[in-house]
Amino acid sequence: MKKLLIITSYLGFFILGGLTFTYLSTTEAASSLKKINVSQDTIHYYVDKVEKKPKEGQSGFIYEGTTYVPMRFIAESLGKNVTWDGKSKSIYIGDAPTFISLKDVKPIGSDEDHFFHNPSSIVISTGEKFEQSYQLGGYHGGGAVQDHTVEYMANGKYKSFETYLAPVKKLAAGSFGIGYMKIYADNKLIYDSGSIKDKVKVNVNLEGASKVKFEIEGSGLGILDPKFTQ
Repeated sequence: MKKLLIITSYLGFFILGGLTFTYLSTTEAASSLKKINVSQDTIHYYVDKVEKKPKEGQSGFIYEGTTYVPMRFIAESLGKNVTWDGKSKSIYIGDAPTFISLKDVKPIGSDEDHFFHNPSSIVISTGEKFEQSYQLGGYHGGGAVQDHTVEYMANGKYKSFETYLAPVKKLAAGSFGIGYMKIYADNKLIYDSGSIKDKVKVNVNLEGASKVKFEIEGSGLGILDPKFTQ
């Protein structure tokens, strides 16, 4: 027999533990919360012709023609571990990556820009606070435009680079943004943020790269917890 559930949640996070839902507390996430109607029914799961049964309370559900299933149950049925990182709100299936903060990586050459060696706490325009972060311009986002170019040896040991870019204060209507970031792998441009007006996530594939170079410019631009992954 089908049951009709009314659930208030941010959809993506139910998958870690069946029908366990989590509210997000940040200003950005709160704007994405909504109430939905879903149909819960008995779903049969087969892995290589063998039926697998989830624990009680971990049944999937159907929403707008798509069947959602508990990720932990599916991954473990396939022999994979599942890890949940609440800080970054990330799910890892199989091996979790190793993160290396940019502050702990030495730039190329003695004359290189050491901008990423002095992180601090940053509060961005949404009110969120980030540690191990950086900003261009004055402490409250004012001051002259700054630019920095930093290059690192990678030697193929990094899988990716990730960070968030965001204004550290609210922008005036019609603003053209407060800066940008460009990323080069072996002197080839692989990422260009364009002018930043809102918080955006950066996640760039660096597999096989020998060198990685960052160009950043702006005033009031926050670079939030930048790191390489291995």
